Amino acid sequence: MTLEATGRALTEVKAYLDELLQVEGLDESSNGLVVEGQPLVNKVGLAVNCSLQAIEGAAQRHCELLITHHAAWSSTDAHLAGTKYERLRELGINLYVAHDCLDIAREFGTADALARGVRVAIQGPFRPNEELPFGVHGMTTGQFDDFVIRVGRQLGTEPRAWQNTASFGHIAVVPGWGGRPEWMARAQALGCDTFLTGEALMFGQLFAREAKLNLVVAGHYATETPGVLALSARIARDLQLEVTFIPDEVVEARARGA
Repeated sequence: MTLEATGRALTEVKAYLDELLQVEGLDESSNGLVVEGQPLVNKVGLAVNCSLQAIEGAAQRHCELLITHHAAWSSTDAHLAGTKYERLRELGINLYVAHDCLDIAREFGTADALARGVRVAIQGPFRPNEELPFGVHGMTTGQFDDFVIRVGRQLGTEPRAWQNTASFGHIAVVPGWGGRPEWMARAQALGCDTFLTGEALMFGQLFAREAKLNLVVAGHYATETPGVLALSARIARDLQLEVTFIPDEVVEARARGA
């Protein structure tokens, strides 16, 4: 039986992902193969977070490769970061992290996928800071309240929303933790009247109100899931491998307000 019939070599899958996601020059701890396990890949699991649930879910679904958007970082996982990577090694599961590279990927990246899902016609990339263009901006139609409903239905969440100006239609889209005052200011300088993101702390909400910028906050996990799903579709199409999305049930329940 040929390799093509049984799966693909990890080296081949890694080379494909590295090229597709353009990881060269990006932080290697958050972009690329982080944990190396079995040399042959038959099934790929994808998840937003490198959670223990995602890891065990990948094992239960017999995945040789797990691709996550978030790595296990000491800043977010504390001592569990090492525990998670060690568990992957015990299971022989490869871990490929697509963080910055998926955020800046065009067409199937987190921002592009979210914008398309909520019917924002992308005009171009949006660079929230001086480093990477990990957002997009574009136009949509209808009223602000209708847009909030559309976002909620598309993502399966209950967005928090603040209409701070009567103007509506030019949207900046930054999935995840994008509601930062300096990033919002850049979007407004670009001509945007509305900012769609996953998370915004108190200072972000305050800035939006005082700067008169409409703000829609739909959940970190929910706003990044479309990009992970879009990546899974590309992998299935290009590599002809079986792929499966592994949801984080606790995060999803909270996003739905359960």
